Amino acid sequence: MDYENTFLNQSQQTALQQALVNSKLLSCLSVKSEDVPSLEQQAYGVIAVMLYRFNLQKIKWSSFLKTAINLATNTCQWLTTELARCQQEYKAQTNDAVIVEQSAFFNGVFSEELTYINALLSTDTQT
Repeated sequence: MDYENTFLNQSQQTALQQALVNSKLLSCLSVKSEDVPSLEQQAYGVIAVMLYRFNLQKIKWSSFLKTAINLATNTCQWLTTELARCQQEYKAQTNDAVIVEQSAFFNGVFSEELTYINALLSTDTQT
């Protein structure tokens, strides 16, 4: 895989790889990095893997949002705020429009991470 075709830096890639290994979606790390991911990068990695793993259309939004808020708290204030906003909207009015809006939001926020995960797992299954 050409790791140059991503906007993610080495430590972000490492955080995603660690999250993939921890979730058992990836059996081993394919890129070694000396850059230690920050707590924020680790939280992003875990949340992105949850999104990937549960497929945005099939995700259980209430449990996803609760877990994601717990992961982002104390590591990324803006993401925690956005997740809490989404949780309030979801609780106030659970309907297809809210779910579509939230899917689009998370797909946008985590687009690079989801693309990287997809490419990494596609490469891993081919080897």
